[in-house]
Amino acid sequence: MKTKLLLSFILLITNVANAQLFKVSDQGAILNNSSTDQRCILDDKSKLVWEVKLASKGLQNTQNTYTWFDGKTGILNGDYSHNCHWASECNTKNYVKAVNTIRLCQQINWRLPTEAELKTLMLYGDEDLLINQQFFPNTQLKSYWSSDQLTDDIAIDVPFFYGGSKSADKSFDAYVRLVTNAN
Repeated sequence: MKTKLLLSFILLITNVANAQLFKVSDQGAILNNSSTDQRCILDDKSKLVWEVKLASKGLQNTQNTYTWFDGKTGILNGDYSHNCHWASECNTKNYVKAVNTIRLCQQINWRLPTEAELKTLMLYGDEDLLINQQFFPNTQLKSYWSSDQLTDDIAIDVPFFYGGSKSADKSFDAYVRLVTNAN
């Protein structure tokens, strides 16, 4: 309850200010901007909370990749479905379930973002990596799955190295950054 009140208060205050990113602890508390312990990021403009990838081994490791699977289409356990810390059935549906189970940042409605939502994280400039690395450390210079799909076999992924969207066969693996709506 305390976490929801804190996030609601921050959202209310920042409605009148410019869009800003806030670092969030795993307990759901807002951290100061110099903290390096963030597990999530609150974007007050979009009212979304984003997962932060970790350098340490485990569920949120920055190197983990997943095939695209929603329970109906995609690949449950294919040739590229072994690149996560549990090493089998490394697909987006299982990852979403696992993150919701641990209640990352006290949230339980994690999901794959849409292509449009992922693109809100793009930060264009002189860097090769097109994301704010102060808030999103450990981001890969590769593609991240979105929830959008073109066909039963093709989904949209968003690369953070040149900014365009592309489509990929769901049987290939890509990185994942989950999102949830701020409560």
